[in-house]
Amino acid sequence: MAKAQLRRTLHIIAAVLIVVLAIGLYKAKSDAARTEAHVRALEREASDTEADMRRLRAEIAGLETPERVEALAEEELGMRVGSEGRALPQAAIDDRLPAPRASPDN
Repeated sequence: MAKAQLRRTLHIIAAVLIVVLAIGLYKAKSDAARTEAHVRALEREASDTEADMRRLRAEIAGLETPERVEALAEEELGMRVGSEGRALPQAAIDDRLPAPRASPDN
């Protein structure tokens, strides 16, 4: 009778252990699936961000073209590109600059 009682107790413990392990396995799989979905969402977000960066870099490159800058300088500021004949040599630039000021420490 004691053996039968012990065997019955072991069967109950084994059944409870199997149920606990099954629940743990289900939770682990559902957590893994949730994490995998989160990783995929982050990868999509990173991919979208990289695409936005490429688009913005292309836009910046277009905005920085010398032709566009020259056109804006002329339209907005009335500036024009000077000819090479009007460029001053280094010595002439130095002659046109004001003399350096004496520092107040001297």
